[in-house]
Amino acid sequence: MKRILTILFLAGSLPQLPAASLPSTQRTDGRAVMAAFADASKVANQCKVSIMDGVKVLCIGTLITDDGLIITKYSEIKEARQPFRIAGNDRRLHRGRLIAQDIKTDLALIKSDIRYPSSIEWGTTEDLEIGYWLTAGVDARPGIRCGIVSAYIREIPKAGGALGIQMGEEGRDNGGVTVDLVTPDSPAQKAGLRRGDIIYAFDKKEVLTREKLRATVQAHPGEKVVLSIIRDEQKQDIDVTLGYFTAVFGLRERNLKMSGSVSKRRGGFGTVIQHDITMTKTDIGGPLLSLDGKLLGINVARANRVEFYAIPAERVRKFLEQNAVSIKKAGSKL
Repeated sequence: MKRILTILFLAGSLPQLPAASLPSTQRTDGRAVMAAFADASKVANQCKVSIMDGVKVLCIGTLITDDGLIITKYSEIKEARQPFRIAGNDRRLHRGRLIAQDIKTDLALIKSDIRYPSSIEWGTTEDLEIGYWLTAGVDARPGIRCGIVSAYIREIPKAGGALGIQMGEEGRDNGGVTVDLVTPDSPAQKAGLRRGDIIYAFDKKEVLTREKLRATVQAHPGEKVVLSIIRDEQKQDIDVTLGYFTAVFGLRERNLKMSGSVSKRRGGFGTVIQHDITMTKTDIGGPLLSLDGKLLGINVARANRVEFYAIPAERVRKFLEQNAVSIKKAGSKL
């Protein structure tokens, strides 16, 4: 049997089975395989939602409370119009607004007008091992996709930040780093940087050389920063939201080009669960579940065609605890 299965069925009457492994008899019998994933399918179908900007699906969200609180991937929704349109499992369109986000984990909290049970029960990742069966709620259709833990829980290196400029002259005598070229549709262009501007400070800290500016930008992907520049001999500050190198300059590695569409951000999350459940870019943001339907994490990245990352449940709960005030103000209870 292939490791990755697409199982489209509505569960409810099939027997419960252990979460961590599948006996050999269940790997060859179709009905037994479906039974093994019944609990996870029921939970996934209940808690996953589609988050949209107009008619465009941005990503999946995970409904975690009965009063409309949703967790999803921040970098996929941060530039979308609000209120978001949210397609629930009740076949209705709902509305929601961003109430909190976390740059490190790339998680976001949305308060929606959904008022049906989420069915979420929190699990733990302490016993996860390579080969452990997992399931994920994806797209708007009933059903789940399945795979395994493909690497030990580990930290994914931070993806490099990008401004989207070609740098020219540098140094104290020059007054800083001259902008020779601004890449179209880049963070630099969106912020209003122009050819000939001289960048001399990053968040009020001096950056007078190309190497210093490059290293500083790379260390802050996705963050909103202040660039101090000289334009027409006048000093001024410009707010810039930095991008991610591969998103700003394109996918240069041949393997990544062959992998299809990947997440805008796919690194720098801290510790993650790596798995091989086949998902598209817009399937990210949904629940990662054990076979018995426990929430083990939130999917946050399609890194390439065989690597997918999820923030572990323990870190997701910490994110919620850190935003308890915002959650309460929005009228939700954990």
